[in-house]
Order: sequence, then structure tokens, then C-alpha cells
Amino acid sequence: MPKLWQMDDYDECLESPEPDDPPGVYCGLSVVLKPNNRSELWKLIEEFSSDYKRHYNHQVLKRGVCIRRCQKAIEKLSPAERNALTVEPFPIDVRYKFNDGILKDIPTYREAYQDVVEICVNKELNDTYGLVAHTEILSCDKSTDEVVIDALDMSFLIVLCALVSFVTVSSWYDSLINYKRTSDHYRQPLDSKRKMVWVSFSIQRNWYRLTSRSRDELNQKLRFFQAFRFLTIVLIIFGHFSMLLSVTPTTNSEKLERIMHNVGSMILTNGGQITQTFLGMSGVLLGIKFCSFAEKRKGKLQTGPLWSWIAKTEQIFCRRNWWTNLLYINNYVHADEPCVQQAWYLGAEFQIFIIALIVLVTIVKIPRAKVLILGLVLLAGYVIPALFIYYHKLEGTYLITLEAQRYLLWYDKYYLHAYIPTHINFGNYIQGVLTGLVYCELQKRSINLAQSKAFSTVWHLTIVILPLSWLPSYMFYVNDFPTPSIWMAAYFIMTKNLYGFGIGIIILGCIYGVNGVVKRMLNYPFFEPLGRLTYGAFLVHPFVMRFMFASVRAPAHYSDLLTLSLVFGATVMSYLMALVLCLLIELPTTALQNHFFGSFKEQKSNHVDPETVTNGTNQSLINTGHEEKKGKLYAA
Repeated sequence: MPKLWQMDDYDECLESPEPDDPPGVYCGLSVVLKPNNRSELWKLIEEFSSDYKRHYNHQVLKRGVCIRRCQKAIEKLSPAERNALTVEPFPIDVRYKFNDGILKDIPTYREAYQDVVEICVNKELNDTYGLVAHTEILSCDKSTDEVVIDALDMSFLIVLCALVSFVTVSSWYDSLINYKRTSDHYRQPLDSKRKMVWVSFSIQRNWYRLTSRSRDELNQKLRFFQAFRFLTIVLIIFGHFSMLLSVTPTTNSEKLERIMHNVGSMILTNGGQITQTFLGMSGVLLGIKFCSFAEKRKGKLQTGPLWSWIAKTEQIFCRRNWWTNLLYINNYVHADEPCVQQAWYLGAEFQIFIIALIVLVTIVKIPRAKVLILGLVLLAGYVIPALFIYYHKLEGTYLITLEAQRYLLWYDKYYLHAYIPTHINFGNYIQGVLTGLVYCELQKRSINLAQSKAFSTVWHLTIVILPLSWLPSYMFYVNDFPTPSIWMAAYFIMTKNLYGFGIGIIILGCIYGVNGVVKRMLNYPFFEPLGRLTYGAFLVHPFVMRFMFASVRAPAHYSDLLTLSLVFGATVMSYLMALVLCLLIELPTTALQNHFFGSFKEQKSNHVDPETVTNGTNQSLINTGHEEKKGKLYAA
């Protein structure tokens, strides 16, 4: 079969030509093979591509061509030969490109070069495979193109320069007033609110805030959350890496298709469930914090042939649809043209947070109906998504196909209806809230789960069973069950929410230290700053990976070693960028927020461990506000 990817040399094509030569032009193409039932090769392509759940659609090819080379390749063809290699329009019922209107100047390039590239590509296809195709230009780069910095770009640069200036001045001032030249100076609040405002951007002070460890009893019990956050984001980066690998050119794409034929691959393919870990953790934190509250109340980067497809598109979407992120509705509105695609999680989590908060307030107001209310809410978390799965005629698992990943899942019905909506993710968050409430009840009754052999057995079994529970989903990749189906809707919701139930058991076991060795490992100080940087790493890791993938100049040879090395590199770079964001924006702004809206004197009088307080801000694991809470966590 024809290679899915084939690319001319990008840099050679755009090298500065002679003064009198026309500029070099390099175009990315989508090539759709024309059906030919007389060709045995076409029949093979059609049969192989029909397994759409595990294979790419090999009718759709991607090409990167140099216009100069194509012009030379077809210059000696006669008009009759050119006409024979020009394909008349034919029905195309498969996804072969991103929606039109995203990238500018494409109509101009199509008008200038459409015939050239189609004849050029068809000459190669016909000579080698006896096939022809419809060819469409998706993007073009010209050697004379220049980077245009508009008002928005300039605004970003101004804000960045301002932040760097604030950090420099604040760090200098903090060092200047450190008369004793001791590190303890940066760990302790200063003697006036004015000074505390001046040192809010101090790198030294914020570094100690980032690396401090609280001695508060509850924070010590929940310290393992930092390790959970770090390990979960590493798995998420691995999953997103796999998706981008499907978008970018490889010389051996068949290896990815072979992986989809292994039952064991379901542990990786269904790795999207790992985001439910964050939902469960968020629910637990909300439940525990609300119990405490109720008790107290009672008392510009790079270019390349893929840059326009993978990176520039999202820039355009952000300029169109930024307001959906601002309103936290981006998982429902314009979800197929996402601005910061990973931010779907923030929209879903915020919406569920509001609902869960209303539920908790209600059970405080009506304590006698607590069990009934929580039971009905949990039931809704199971029934409502099941109805949607049935209504949209979806299958019993969230199908992640290679073909859908070629277009970053933007148009995939499984992604849009069975992954990012709030009603699909509601159940596991509520189960997390229930886990937090269960912990509160256990504390009131002085029950220690570490002393229960039965719970210890269940806890250890859960750790083993949880990833294995994804394996049965393989049956949906090898079978085409009729839809809509009641049993598949029920299977989808049960397997999805049982994962959250298992996460709740694991969290309770870690809080009580059911396995001392595991808890000591998770409480290792190494995870403390990494856990706090996880939210920043979550936000920036897709940009890091887009830079890595969209900058490639030619198809790469996929291998397991290459995968591991790139995942490791993406993780390190993401955390380094998260550290910069944390020291430039997150910690300084939370400190300023506290100084302007909190009471410095009241905080100073509180008996709080000095290691947990810097700039008058309590760096605990649990925060009351959604914005502060999400600033410590989250994922995609």
C-alpha cells in the first residue's frame, strides 16, 4: 500500500533561491485515493481500512511537496498526459482534512498550485501503484514569508517583560533587606504588609514556598496526593504523546496498527480513564474541606511543514473562541475548535464543582435527607450519562481510534460525546466527594482502616484489578455490536465509574497507611514540589509536545526507545516551564491576593508552622476556592 506519509526536504525547498528565481514554496497536502474496483491493491486498501477501530484509513494519504520539484517533474508531460492525471471530482465520505477557513491564504495557494500538485502526486501514484487521487492543499510555506507580530503578540511580550521586571526588582529588594544573610529570612513573614507586597515576586521567597512541607496533621495524611499528581500527569503526557504521534509523520505507521491488535494494549488505549484520578482527588478534597468548613461554621516558537496543521490552528481557535474558556463552557461550546484543548477538563471540573457545592450545602441545610440526597445524586451520575451513550448510539467504551487521532480528536464523536462532557465525568467526582465524607465520618468515630484486615485485602486487590479492568474493552475494538444498545450504555457507565470507586478505596487506604512501604514512598520529599507544579505542567505540556512534533522535517522511525526518550524529554521540559510559570505568576499572584484580600495580622497571629507560611500564605494541600484548588492540580 502507498505510504501514509511522504515528505520532500523542507529546508532545501525553502532555501533562498537565486535573486531572479521565484520564491520557494512548500505545501502540505491531503491525498484521497480514487476508488478503483479493477485494482487488487485498491481492494486490499479498502478491506484493510474497513477495520476503522484499529487501523488508519489508508485511502487518505498525507504528503509534503516542494512546488519547485513538482514543477520540474511534470514540465515534460504533454497536455494529454496532464489531462489523464487530473482527477474529476468524486464523492468523498471520509474525513481527510481540518475544516476550511482556519488558515489564511489557502485559497490563493490552491488557485496557484492545485493543478501542479495533483498532477505531480498522481504521476507518482500511477507510476508506482496504478492509482490516482484527489489532492487538496492544506497549508503552504513560502521562503519570503515573514513572522508578523500583531497587537496581541506585542501585548504578550509586554506582559512577559513586566513580569520579569517585577521578579527582578522584588528578588533584589528581598535580598537587600535580608540583613542577617540567612535563609530563614525567606521562610518567615516580614514585619509589615507593605514589605510583604514588595517581596511577593521574590524568587527566593517563592522557592521556599514551593518546596516547604507542612506539619499540619491533615496535610501530612494527604501528602501522598503530591505523588499521585506527579505520577498521573506523567501518564497523561504519555497518552497525549501517543495522540500526537498519530498526527505526525512516521515511516512505520503499521507498528502502531499492530499495537492495536494486542489485548494488553487496552491498558494504554483506555488510559484516558487516568483523568478520572484527578476528578476523584478533587472530589475528596472538596468533601473533606467542606466537612471542616461546616464544622467551623457550626463553629512564538518554531516553524516546519506541520506547524500550521498542529500548532497554528490552535492559535487561530484561541483568537476565535477564547471566551468559551473564560466562561468554563469549552467542553460543550466549540469543542471541535478548541482553544487550549486540554482545558476541557477545567470546564468540566468547574461545572461539577458548582453542582457538588450546591449538593453539600443542601445536605448541611437538610441533614435528615443527607443519605437520600446523596443517593439520588449518585444515581443521576450513573443514569444520565448512560442515557446519553444510548441516545448518541455510542459503544460500550470510549473508542480511541488511530484515524480520529490524525485530526487531534476534534471531530471525533466519541471524544465529543463520551469523553469531555460534564455529565459523562460527573459520577467519579461525586464518588470522590463521598470518599471525603466517609473519611470525615471515620474520623468522628475514631475508626482506623489500617487495623482492618478486610479493608487491607480489598485495598491491595484494587491496585491490581483497577488497570486490568480495562482489558475487556478489547471486545469493542474487534466487534461491531449493533447500536443503540442498553447493555453497552450500562457497561460504559459501570466501568467508568467503578474506576472512580476504586480510586476512592486507594485514597482512603493511603490516608490511613494500609501499606506503610507504599505510603513512605509516596510521601518522599521529592514529590512535594513536583506535585505543586503539576497544574502548570498540565497546562503547558501540549505546547511542549507540539513544539517537539510540529518542528519535524521528515517522517521519523517509530520505536519504543524513541517513545520513552521523547516522553521523558517532554516531562522534564513541561516541569521546567511550569516552574517558570509558578515563580513568575502563580505564587506571586496568590501572595498578592492574600495581602490585598486577607488580614495580615490575623494570619500572623495564627499558630501555623513557619514552613507552611511565606508571604502570609498557607501552602496547604486543601484550599477553599475553586481557583486556588485548581492551581494545585489537574489534568486532561
